[in-house]
Amino acid sequence: MDLHGFIPDGVPGRRLPSVIVLQEAFGVNPHIKRVCRRVASAGYAAFSPELFHRAGAGLEFGYDEFPKVKPILGALTNGQIAEDLRAAHSHIVGRPDVDSARVASWGFCMGGWASVLAACELPLAAAISFYGGGLVKPRPGIGFTPLLDRLGSIRCPMLLVYGAKDTGIPQEDIDAVQSRLASLGKVHEVEVYPNGGHGFFCEDRAAYDRDSAEASWTRATVWLAAKLA
Repeated sequence: MDLHGFIPDGVPGRRLPSVIVLQEAFGVNPHIKRVCRRVASAGYAAFSPELFHRAGAGLEFGYDEFPKVKPILGALTNGQIAEDLRAAHSHIVGRPDVDSARVASWGFCMGGWASVLAACELPLAAAISFYGGGLVKPRPGIGFTPLLDRLGSIRCPMLLVYGAKDTGIPQEDIDAVQSRLASLGKVHEVEVYPNGGHGFFCEDRAAYDRDSAEASWTRATVWLAAKLA
């Protein structure tokens, strides 16, 4: 499994906090790499694992190519993604330039789902999920399955970010996740942007909403800095 790494400039000799940046359903594409660079510019070592590696190396798809993506998603299982998350985490914490006690995950779309799984599986300091769907109900043709019953295993604070106009993640699903986390006593925060649709943070998608994207970046980075201080 390839792991794309982005290290901040000018910090020799420091053990850095790190973020595992988890891809959308379209691969570790230019958008995800830009996110990694932004995360690195904020002072974190950023790493993005290729979760599609079983289907081929370096796979990227256009946002109009979901029919090509769906068979790959259909073949992925919770166990396979958990295996990849553990492998990525093991590599990252083994690096001499990373502080193993200050590792977080941050995922988008399917990566938002994977970031919740990471919070269940890994000894993270924090986890962020941007519009992670499929947490509550199964999705036709998608191999990995809901995590609502797994939320008791979460080991770290979570920030969950959604768009109110995201038709794939209705408010009832957001409420179900929030209610479950609250009942379990998990440290979490939920932010819903009223003008955001699915993918609102990605400038390459038709759903991009600049105001929501900028506000959510500030919200997430301030929250992350507090958790990884």
